[in-house]
Amino acid sequence: MILKIIEKLTEETNLALTQLPWEIEGHPSTAPFQEEIAQAHAYPLAAGGKRIRPLLLSCMAGAIGGQIGIFTSRQAALAVETLHTYSLVHDDLPCMDNDDLRRGKPTTHIVYGEAKALLVGDGLLAHSFYLLSKINWAQKNFLPEVLESLSLAAAPKGIIWGQWLDLSLTGKEDTNWEMMETVHLYKTGVLLGACFEIGLMCGLSPLEANISPQQLTNLRNATRMAGQKIGLSFQIIDDILDSTQSSEHLGKTSGKDEHQKKFTAVKLLGLKKAKALAQQYTEQSLETLHKIFAQLNFNDVSQEKSQYKQCLFSTLTNLLT
Repeated sequence: MILKIIEKLTEETNLALTQLPWEIEGHPSTAPFQEEIAQAHAYPLAAGGKRIRPLLLSCMAGAIGGQIGIFTSRQAALAVETLHTYSLVHDDLPCMDNDDLRRGKPTTHIVYGEAKALLVGDGLLAHSFYLLSKINWAQKNFLPEVLESLSLAAAPKGIIWGQWLDLSLTGKEDTNWEMMETVHLYKTGVLLGACFEIGLMCGLSPLEANISPQQLTNLRNATRMAGQKIGLSFQIIDDILDSTQSSEHLGKTSGKDEHQKKFTAVKLLGLKKAKALAQQYTEQSLETLHKIFAQLNFNDVSQEKSQYKQCLFSTLTNLLT
């Protein structure tokens, strides 16, 4: 049952992403270019992927708000995946990580050229906030808070800082683990933190129970920090896989970090310590999430909420092992 729910949520996300309208109006003489820009924006979204971020967001919302929480979270789930895809398109550019393979397919700049791939990333980023504006809120409307969460994750204090630091440290021989951990926290952790935080608010939307501003702040902080630690654990595991798996298995170029003289958890800590640290972050994040659900129980132990909660932890187990 849990696996079927996860598959259903993922299928719905994939279908919705392929149906996003990218058509551009214009003079008939520009029709070929209108078609090209629409196809270019659809291309990286159609490349597939595990859709981990929208899945975690939706499961978090469902575990708190049940089926109404799931419904409320739909546009937000699309928004985080659209924003995440923008970051991948830009990360793959020759001026960044310079990769020609993503999710088993040629990267966007390989297909459309570097300049147009840059525009595709910009377009996906902007569209993610348009999708947030289309959230159908239930009893409580948290749009300002949701906008704050995602915009901070995408801002210079978010993934931009992570990418900036990653570029700055490439080939820098005195790089230490604390520096690389900061890279992982911001390149990966902050967006996952936003997913949990936004999922929380989508789940709270249909609840009748009153939550004070201070309670909301505390809950947002806790869910965001849990997501960030999950991001750290995920990235350490990704470093481990990058050093031990083939390109075919990963769906992207393996060993790329080593080739580009980037420092990883494996290189700086060793394989054993890297695995132990990933496990530590995983345990801390799961403990925090269990405490949050205990606080938000509200004497409601409905089967659907319990199932979505199981989906959340099942997804995290598969992601972090």
